[in-house]
Amino acid sequence: MMNVSLDIKKVDLETDGGVRRCVRCIMPEDYPGISFDAGGVCSFCRAFDQQWGTWLSSAEEQAKSEKKLRSIFEASRRKHRRYDALLGISGGKDSSYCLYLCKEVYGLNVLTCSRGNGLMSEAGRERVEKLVKIFNVPHLYYQDPFAPELLSIFMRKTGNFCAPCELWSFNIHAMLAREYDIPLIILGSSSRTDGAPPKRFNPWDPWYFNNVLKGENFKERLGCSFYKNNYVISEGLARLLGRRRIVLLPDYLDWNEEQIARLFEQKYGIRFGAEHSDCIADEIKDYLYAWKCGGTSPKQVKYSLLVRSGRMTREKAMELVCEDKESYPAVALERFLDVTGMTREEFEDATEKSPAPYMGRITRLFNIFRRIIRKQAG
Repeated sequence: MMNVSLDIKKVDLETDGGVRRCVRCIMPEDYPGISFDAGGVCSFCRAFDQQWGTWLSSAEEQAKSEKKLRSIFEASRRKHRRYDALLGISGGKDSSYCLYLCKEVYGLNVLTCSRGNGLMSEAGRERVEKLVKIFNVPHLYYQDPFAPELLSIFMRKTGNFCAPCELWSFNIHAMLAREYDIPLIILGSSSRTDGAPPKRFNPWDPWYFNNVLKGENFKERLGCSFYKNNYVISEGLARLLGRRRIVLLPDYLDWNEEQIARLFEQKYGIRFGAEHSDCIADEIKDYLYAWKCGGTSPKQVKYSLLVRSGRMTREKAMELVCEDKESYPAVALERFLDVTGMTREEFEDATEKSPAPYMGRITRLFNIFRRIIRKQAG
């Protein structure tokens, strides 16, 4: 059993500590799925270079990418729908910048939405309210009473509570896009800027979701919730048929998080704080992933991304890793337990669980559709 009152055992980061790390970024050899070539460069760096190397090194490619984005937005405006695009905002840095770009730079008519599952921080809610007023956009807020209970169920059974939020977010976007006939869904995530955990630790496809809920007496309540429908296939078809597309803004544009933070503080008086400070459980999530990834936290994965993209030196990344102390946030834990109704003992038992028993072959099909509907245009 993991004792959540203790720090994760820190790996010796010194050169002579016996830990092999990528010679380019800082990813260690014990991270799930990693491999190294003969020169000591990790597989994550090689995959990153294959997808983003040319784009990062070529001003011409970046200009073409931005031009392509403008053509996508113009095509959406020509449809003369009530809204040009749908954007979920959480009060975090990425979604806030997406809203700024859509309204102030590209002049889109945007419908915004937020979801409430009991985990949005007070600071996140306040920022959402400010953003809606500053940019004068219509905003819909959805709260599902079933969500906190699902967080508890998934944590108890799988040791991961993120799946209900992921699926709910996808379903809300799909539902609103269908209801208002919106041709674009805007997201602020990208493989160039976000370090996602290994897929086996964070599945959220509908079939996995249903497997976890087998044996639970929630059929009637589930039918009245945002988890009722499976929009993955229908949105994949809508993407293939050209009726709707998902646009990952960081795929097309330079995404300097330090500059974004300065922009909002200087122009709008908005401070974001720590990354993902809009979620009170983010620190808990990071701690759990670090525990399951041999001590490598999502922050360290993010540092590696910043090194690959030229935003941070390897030396600075190593310095930050040495300074980081991945201890369990007591305040966040107490708030999470209050939302989910779990006891501390139940939570500790759950940390040893894994999503693996609930994952089936159909998850591979889901990943294919996910790649289709999130694929960068052009």
